[in-house]
Amino acid sequence: MRLFAVRHFLILVFLLGACSCAKAPQAANPYFEMPPEHLLISERKLFSLALQQKRNNKLKSSIGLWTRFLENNPRSFRGYNNLGMVYYANGQLSLALSAFETGLDLEPFDQKIKENLKRTLRFQVTLLRENKDYDTAIQSLKRIAKLSEEPERKKVVLQIQTMVNNIFEQVKRSNSLEEYEVFLAQYPNSPRHSAEARRRIERIKSQKPPMVKSQ
Repeated sequence: MRLFAVRHFLILVFLLGACSCAKAPQAANPYFEMPPEHLLISERKLFSLALQQKRNNKLKSSIGLWTRFLENNPRSFRGYNNLGMVYYANGQLSLALSAFETGLDLEPFDQKIKENLKRTLRFQVTLLRENKDYDTAIQSLKRIAKLSEEPERKKVVLQIQTMVNNIFEQVKRSNSLEEYEVFLAQYPNSPRHSAEARRRIERIKSQKPPMVKSQ
């Protein structure tokens, strides 16, 4: 009887855990679904149609409709956000970033646009890191850090430092005066590497034979 009670209790705990997982909050919708009330009926229909085309996976059509909507409503931060999300879904990251930045300029405190911009930047960082384009990835991470609050910002700063470490390892492998000078120009205040780069530059310069002046 006691064994049955224990088994019953364990099953109940498992079911409660499963239910709590099933009810976990879903991610926020990255799109603005409702057009502003002040729009003309024709513009509201255009807004809704652009969304519908995205739901039907007709991305090029949706991009065209959002572009047309923004020509008529150039200060619509909702339109720029939604256009940015369709560009993102279509793999056009640079255009997505530009749309989000414009939307954020129009509505600087909107959290939805900010999160979409950070999401796109993170994806861009992943691609750049795979291609070992650390310098460009760092610029994107700096933008993420600027958009973030603590403790997220601290994590991004650590990512930046890791990439600077990777860059310096590449520079050390080349061990050329030019590479060290380029590194210092880009990262003059790196706490772990700038001083070492300067020492290596001085060492390389001291090892070079003096140039003989022609008579």
